Amino acid sequence: MSTTSPAAGLLRDLVDLPWRLLGLSRAPLALAGPAVRRDPDEDAVVLRSGGRDVATTPEEVERAFPHATGRLVLFVPDAGQDESAWTTHLDQVGGTYPSRLASLLEWTPVHVLPHAGLRPSEVAVDLVATVQELVDVWPVPLTRIALVGHGTGGLVLRAACAVDALGGESWLSLVEDVVLLGTPHLVVPGSGPALARQLDQELAGIVTEEYADPQAPALPGARYELVVDRNQTRSSLIGGLVGGLLWWRQRLPTRPRTARELFPTASVHHVESRQTTLVNHPEVHQALLGWLA
Repeated sequence: MSTTSPAAGLLRDLVDLPWRLLGLSRAPLALAGPAVRRDPDEDAVVLRSGGRDVATTPEEVERAFPHATGRLVLFVPDAGQDESAWTTHLDQVGGTYPSRLASLLEWTPVHVLPHAGLRPSEVAVDLVATVQELVDVWPVPLTRIALVGHGTGGLVLRAACAVDALGGESWLSLVEDVVLLGTPHLVVPGSGPALARQLDQELAGIVTEEYADPQAPALPGARYELVVDRNQTRSSLIGGLVGGLLWWRQRLPTRPRTARELFPTASVHHVESRQTTLVNHPEVHQALLGWLA
């Protein structure tokens, strides 16, 4: 989306790198370790609207969405976060993706919160089933569905899109747009120490196959838009260098770690997110309004 000269980009990368590493050292390891134990009575997926859980009954859905439209957009945040994540920098930006899509394009936003202790593949079937229950009782006929995921929330959506219909017509057939914000976009085999995996994810957008099945297909007929921090892509000299080195981590020179694209059909957009994160970014606001018009 934004462009800079190679010299200016290299200088900014060198300045940004220590701050990115400092932030990483303080951040929770979203994909760093094995899945934590979860309460067997706790739902794998929860639907939210207006700050409260929404049960998939006709009465509850009608109460939660009194102004429901035929356009449904599902928002999935990064691991361990809830719908409040989308309000980051609200005082600077003046709105959120859900609020502007609702007011300007008549989309009805629904927040989908996967269980933070489960991997994307462990959530996918429950997500598809829960959203199907929602769609089955939606107050008005649905004509279009869009998916917006941030960070590992994008991996959850990717896994859900690969789930076959559980008998009959699936809501996935109505999905026309999948928007992925800061979602890891490369996958490598193997595993490693927790901090090393977090470095892979943060600096190079890399995850291992235990978190993302490289064989999972894209959703037929859907348009994929991948928005990534410029420092996580090969357009960044430092990000590309670090990413290239990480691909070889814990491998002999004769056994390189070959990274594969998780979203080979996606259009990739580079955004500078040093000042404003991808969960509420002015450039992403404008792009979303264009993609979902």
